[in-house]
Amino acid sequence: MAELEDSLAPTPVHSGASETDYPIFVVVGTGPVGVRCAQKLLELNQDAQVVIFGAEAESPYNRVKLSQYLSEQLSLSDIDNPIIGERNGRLAEFIDRPILAIDRANKTVTDATGKIQPYSKLVLATGSNPTIPRIPGVELENVHPFRSLRNTENLIRLREQNRHICVVGAGALGLEAAAALKTQKNRVTLQSRTRLLSGMLNEEAEDYLKSALGALGIELKIGDALTAIKGDDSVRQLQFASGETLETDAVVLCTGIHPETDLARQCGLKTDRGIVVSEWLQTSDPDIYAVGECAEFAQKVYQFVRPGYEQVESCSKHICREGNPDLSAEPYRGSLTDIQLKIAHIPCALIGELDRGKNSSGYADTSATDGSRLFTYRNRFKGLYRQLLVKDNYIVGAVHIGSWDEASDLRKAVARSESIAPQALQQFERDGYLWQKKVALSIKEQPDSYLVCQCNDVSKGELCAAISQGKRKLMDLQQATNAGSVCGSCRPLIAELLDVPAPNLVMRHARGILVTSIVSLILIALATFMPPAPISESVQTHWYWQKLWYDNFWKQVSGYSLLGFCLLTASLSLRKRWRKLTIGHVDHWRYVHSVIGCAALVVLVVHTGFRLGENLNLALMLVFLAATTTGALVGVFMARNHHWTDLKLREHRKWWSRVHYALLWTLPALLGYHILAVYYF
Repeated sequence: MAELEDSLAPTPVHSGASETDYPIFVVVGTGPVGVRCAQKLLELNQDAQVVIFGAEAESPYNRVKLSQYLSEQLSLSDIDNPIIGERNGRLAEFIDRPILAIDRANKTVTDATGKIQPYSKLVLATGSNPTIPRIPGVELENVHPFRSLRNTENLIRLREQNRHICVVGAGALGLEAAAALKTQKNRVTLQSRTRLLSGMLNEEAEDYLKSALGALGIELKIGDALTAIKGDDSVRQLQFASGETLETDAVVLCTGIHPETDLARQCGLKTDRGIVVSEWLQTSDPDIYAVGECAEFAQKVYQFVRPGYEQVESCSKHICREGNPDLSAEPYRGSLTDIQLKIAHIPCALIGELDRGKNSSGYADTSATDGSRLFTYRNRFKGLYRQLLVKDNYIVGAVHIGSWDEASDLRKAVARSESIAPQALQQFERDGYLWQKKVALSIKEQPDSYLVCQCNDVSKGELCAAISQGKRKLMDLQQATNAGSVCGSCRPLIAELLDVPAPNLVMRHARGILVTSIVSLILIALATFMPPAPISESVQTHWYWQKLWYDNFWKQVSGYSLLGFCLLTASLSLRKRWRKLTIGHVDHWRYVHSVIGCAALVVLVVHTGFRLGENLNLALMLVFLAATTTGALVGVFMARNHHWTDLKLREHRKWWSRVHYALLWTLPALLGYHILAVYYF
């Protein structure tokens, strides 16, 4: 690398790009868009030397997945974002080497070490910086922005060390950050002076989203501006415009971003909110391009990664077309501003044309004054809200809170301006589906044209072609097709296509549930096959075994303890079916359920002394053991189904769950008879 650095960064300016036999393309920025640009330039020009500079000390990573890393859905290796493809020594990467100056006259850039790098074409992918509100106390300890990997590592430590965290800002990043920071041991408050997602949702949709956040245990303080952060050295209290205060230990700022334009301004490029670019992403200097969050096209700055990738397509082809006139290139025409986020287990998306202005309450105005119509499906019990904006029989926008199997087809229909039949809209308002019944097709049953990765426009057919070429691991397939490299929401589909584990499908407490389920199966086997405890007439028998197994008082203690455990295990069913009961994540309840079930089996052994009983007592024992057996097996499958997708054991889990529920319904009657028989007879 040192030799390559010396050859690419000569100190004399006159030995620049103009005197080399090959073009030198320099990319400034190692974010997802900068990495994609370097990758495309290597791919499209087999002679070019590509040099990429990054200001951060970390190797390139996918910033879009930081929320998933914060929530422990992904590991550090899962967010790695290396430049892939055939390099052949044509790539030089300089990490922790920010560019300080651009010399447009001599076509060189100077980095922080003083090294001068010539370029034929320069691409600025400098991204954006977090906006820090100008309020008193923002410089106090435990006030953190959320933008970089280093910020995320700080927030992980913050989550474990503080009891109350306030997330300021209720945009997409704020929502994801609040969900990722919430644990059983802390409080998280989401605060914003405006509505959720800046009021892009109507009042009803926002109410559904608030309910979903409340189910996660996140407290909301919306519509009251933060005016001051108070404390001696560290945060202690927040002051709001209403005069109210909030005691807190830490503050996370998700208050927006602004384009990084300092480098462009210093060298005299035209800037406004961002670096002003043409349809080919050229700046006011034709040899300098800008892409991603730092670029301003048609007076618009895009703050999402997908528009940046679309800009890279036009930019890189325009750059490489000089050496390859046969290369077809399409100018950039702007991008859709879809918002797709996953707050814990709650998918949420805003698709297509949704910015229709705000009413007096600050919500998105859904009054259809332009001939468009709104169609809505809602299911309070399941927490599902879906709305379509239809104009002239075309779907032009959509919102959904909660999962929707047809979301991929919906985005494709909006992007391609596909017409929709009136019958489909009637079905949507009735069942919540446009193109299918309630039973969704699996990814393997979809046609090859089915769009799996929305962010990179990767179809099932492209994935299957890569798999047939030997790409049989998630990371290999991602590197070959770019599928799953942006938001990661399509990774479960890719995993199902590969029949391999998907890391972000792992249930919380999976290991604990697995251990307790296996211990339960062992106890069930002992209770079933161990010989009954003998009634010994010898004084050598340990007195405590005799008391536990045969003394009436201790038999009652163990019996009522067993009854209490059985009632506690039923609480999981109550948590899943009673909508108002929203305390804790359901995975936490599952873990407690499995622990209590295991404890109940221990008490059962103590209560019965390995005796199965006779007549109805035998029936009670067999039903209890069968119910706990199916429950333990369901626990094993829940904990391991992300590893066993190739065996399709999820279907077995479904049926064994039904058997488990059926057996549980018979237990109250048998237990009631058993208690009556003991006391009456």
